[in-house]
Amino acid sequence: MPEPVEALLGIEPISQSEGTAVVEVTVTGSLANAHGICHGGVMFLLADAAMGRASNFSVPSLASHAEVDFLEAVPVGSRLRATAQRRQARKKLGIWDVAVATVGPDGTETVVAEFRGRTLQITPR
Repeated sequence: MPEPVEALLGIEPISQSEGTAVVEVTVTGSLANAHGICHGGVMFLLADAAMGRASNFSVPSLASHAEVDFLEAVPVGSRLRATAQRRQARKKLGIWDVAVATVGPDGTETVVAEFRGRTLQITPR
């Protein structure tokens, strides 16, 4: 089930398990910037959504830090896939790497952004 912001942007959850998650979105004109390419904030949010799904699979967590390196411009009409992988887990801290890739018609992926984030486990209220 998508979170409200995922539903708003058309982000689709593909898979989710302990330590990993995959989400996808098709870049529409409403997700583009003034240059006619995918807005960087959309790629960041897609990566954050994958990290959030993976980090919350078994324990409630919140992001505490994240950064992204954009490697290529992504044209409207492209399909993007974000794949999150846990790299480290120490007490309440999680470190996550997320690859954001375009997905071709034949399923081939080309990485267009690399995201690293940190999460902290929280105590539910």
